[in-house]
Amino acid sequence: MVTDESDSSMGGPDVICPFHSYMECVKDSGYYYLTPEVCKDIIIKAGVSGVYTPKAIRKVRRNINHLGEAMEQAIPAFHFIGREVIGYYGSELAECLVKAAGAGKGVDIVIGYPKILVFKVN
Repeated sequence: MVTDESDSSMGGPDVICPFHSYMECVKDSGYYYLTPEVCKDIIIKAGVSGVYTPKAIRKVRRNINHLGEAMEQAIPAFHFIGREVIGYYGSELAECLVKAAGAGKGVDIVIGYPKILVFKVN
């Protein structure tokens, strides 16, 4: 067996990427969990508590930029994500928030690469 002199255990990078932009995307990645209380607070701020689910999702989606401040308080990484990106994923986020608040569950949010945002009701 032949070993390479640039062993990763010697303090070098574990992954060699051909593009620096890939590493820039990965360095701000992370996992966040919105508790059921936070989901309900966001829904109440949007003014959709007690509204039918499809109408609530549309209203949350329409007001997603106004809810951005509440989201940034709950998820600090949202400070570094552009509003247009959050708006792009707004429908999925709105649907998960409404479903989670209605079921009394939380929302898992994964930020990373290749898909910037992934939402899941948990």
